[in-house]
Amino acid sequence: MKYLVSSEGNSLESSVSSHFGMAPYFLVYDDETNLLEVKQNGDGIDPHLVIRDTAKAGVKKMICGGIGPHAYQVAEKFKVEVCVTSGIPVSQAVKLASEGKLPVTTGPTMQHHHEHH
Repeated sequence: MKYLVSSEGNSLESSVSSHFGMAPYFLVYDDETNLLEVKQNGDGIDPHLVIRDTAKAGVKKMICGGIGPHAYQVAEKFKVEVCVTSGIPVSQAVKLASEGKLPVTTGPTMQHHHEHH
C-alpha cells in the first residue's frame, strides 16, 4: 500500500510532522516495493495538490499529526484515509497504520490559519 506522510525530514527515520500543511516534507512510501518518494514543502508546492496528486498515483492512506478542513476535504474527495499520530518515526507510523493501530480521523483536527502560509 502507498502512504502519504507529513514528515519533519526526508527519510523513514524522520518524525511524523504535527501539522500536515506545515510539514517540511511529504513522503510517499510504498510498503510493497519499499520505494520512497520525497517532496519538499515550500515555494511552489500546494499541500492540497500533493494529496490529490499522490491519491491519483495510488496513495490510500495518509499519516499526519493534524489536518485542517481544506486538506481533509481533499483527502475525503479522493478517498484517502487519514491516520493521526506525530512525533514517532515515519517507519513506525507506517507499520502501525498497516496494522490498523493508528487512529483514523473522521474530520479535520485543526483549524486553518492563513497567517502560517
